[in-house]
Amino acid sequence: MKRLVLLLWVLAVGLATPLSGQKVDREGKIWLDSKQDPAEVNVNGPWMSRDWGRVILNQKEGGRDIVGTGDHWDVLGAVSGKKVYLLFSHKGRVMYSAELTADSPNTLNGGYSRGLQFPGTKTRPMNLTK
Repeated sequence: MKRLVLLLWVLAVGLATPLSGQKVDREGKIWLDSKQDPAEVNVNGPWMSRDWGRVILNQKEGGRDIVGTGDHWDVLGAVSGKKVYLLFSHKGRVMYSAELTADSPNTLNGGYSRGLQFPGTKTRPMNLTK
């Protein structure tokens, strides 16, 4: 019985490690770099979300890279076409990721998840407005 409990504990820790071990400068950068289309929108400026509060996104004109802050998180992101990909991190660790679509110049709609989003990842709604 003790071996079974130990095995289950090792499996639980092993499965949780990828989520807690995702670093912005490694897995996060790879995830953002995979979004390759030229930016079709500029999301620079302050945004508001009912759940996330104020999110400040800084994107240079004509650029695709985003840096910012939101709800006490560091934000790093990229624009690919009309899609916006954001990482919310703390101390260099990815806590949440978001994939949003610029439906208009003043709205970003999509979803976020804990850790990095991949096909099939369950997401929760995220809406940002100017």
